[in-house]
Amino acid sequence: MKYINMIKILFGLTIFSSLLLAQQIDVLEQTVSISEDGSAQLTYQMSFSLSDSLSTIQIPAGYENMEITSVSLDDIDITDQTAIIIDRSSPVFEINFPDPISGDHTINVITRMLDFLNWSEAGPEEFKTYNWEVNYTNTLPAYIGRCDLTVILPDGWNFHRITGSDPKFKKKEPKPPYVFSMVEDRASVSISRTPMNYMEGVGIEFAFKNEQKPNVLIWVGLLLSFLYLYYFRHLISRRDVESTIDTNNDKESE
Repeated sequence: MKYINMIKILFGLTIFSSLLLAQQIDVLEQTVSISEDGSAQLTYQMSFSLSDSLSTIQIPAGYENMEITSVSLDDIDITDQTAIIIDRSSPVFEINFPDPISGDHTINVITRMLDFLNWSEAGPEEFKTYNWEVNYTNTLPAYIGRCDLTVILPDGWNFHRITGSDPKFKKKEPKPPYVFSMVEDRASVSISRTPMNYMEGVGIEFAFKNEQKPNVLIWVGLLLSFLYLYYFRHLISRRDVESTIDTNNDKESE
């Protein structure tokens, strides 16, 4: 009986592996847009190819407690065909098709995570900075051709420093593996891995801080500017009056 169970397990793993090998994710772009309240929108944009007809495909999800907002296959809505399940102890997107598909396709998945950033755990620390990290791992035994991860900070926040990354930044390399940019006036950082094999990942650890000036400081600055202009105007008026008095005195002395 023991040997029969082992044979069943091996047979199941063989079938599972063959199905995964039939699907190949060429490019996976994940964007994590963090909001001020700690929630985040996670977007997955993928192009993949199927060497065989499949009625089910799986994609590493990265997080379990997400709410699926929308899913589209080649711009056709398939939200009701998608679910997040736990497979091999890891969360994955499982997409089922009524009719098997094959060939090249694109899939866009948009999710929402309410408790993505825990502010109390993140900080504040020295210089009123907060620390957080975002990671994504390929938990399925099929490689991803290229995986990009982009993290967008809340409005008004900026990166203070990068404390770690995957792939790592080695001193001998001419430039770091991550790139900073602005996305709709919000600070972002991107990192990628090419290719990304089984159990490899991309990730970024960072310190960030709020660079918005409090309203009270803005009003204080305006008040000081007004007082300065008023005082400067007063000095000019006083100088004009003194010049007039001196001129009159000169005429009287003649």
